[in-house]
Amino acid sequence: MYAPLRHLAEHFDAFERWPGLHDYQQFLNTWPDTIKTQTGKPLKIVAQDGKPGSFEEHYAPRIFKTGELQTRTENWHDFFQYLTWFMFPQTKAGINAIHLPHAQQRIEVTQEHARRSPVENMLSLFDEGGAIIVSSDVALLELIREFNWKELFWQRRDELKQKLACITFGHAMYEKGLAPYIGMTANSILIEAEQEFFNKDNAQQLQWLDKQLAALFKAGDVLAKPKDLQPFPILGMPGWDSGNGVEAYYDNADYFRPGRKGKHQAVLVARR
Repeated sequence: MYAPLRHLAEHFDAFERWPGLHDYQQFLNTWPDTIKTQTGKPLKIVAQDGKPGSFEEHYAPRIFKTGELQTRTENWHDFFQYLTWFMFPQTKAGINAIHLPHAQQRIEVTQEHARRSPVENMLSLFDEGGAIIVSSDVALLELIREFNWKELFWQRRDELKQKLACITFGHAMYEKGLAPYIGMTANSILIEAEQEFFNKDNAQQLQWLDKQLAALFKAGDVLAKPKDLQPFPILGMPGWDSGNGVEAYYDNADYFRPGRKGKHQAVLVARR
């Protein structure tokens, strides 16, 4: 689960205490490609402030307008949020930019702070608890769309090693993975790729996925509401839970649910 960000987290292995905000910023400064918002502002790590007094002081607008990423210290949630900006800079910036007009309408115009639009809910669900399921075999992706978990994870287990990857996106999902539990479910996007994808190294895979995701969110025609995301029982991935090496593991219908066929429409992006 943590393989895609291990090269980033390893920078902090030698720390005997939690990194401070200056440590986060220092690593950001050494990154070869400056991470920017869609307004061209370089990402900057700042302390979390109190209750915002204006729209511009809210979390997402501050990122968009100033590049300031409010971050709590000694906090796994914010640590993984920070790392995912390195992994998916274009997509994170894109999600932030899409949030802005919807949040502004809700907060400044309608004054309905708590009633997020379907688009906002979808963006938050993916940003917090999302995963990307990429495969060179459309039949494997179709098994996910059909909630056919046992065939996917058990009967075609050996194929997954060569033809399918689950790349965790959401920082909250990474946090949950520190103490995994049966029930962990990702809000996923399905992407079809050439088999060549699996010959790429981690950095190349992330770069390719970031480009595809950013374009997908920008298009705005297939990701508009929470049900456009595909539920995915993430601990079903071979080796992601110590107990899933036996067939009976996948008989747990409370976790590997049959789903609501016809109601959830997974996103399938073909790249040929």
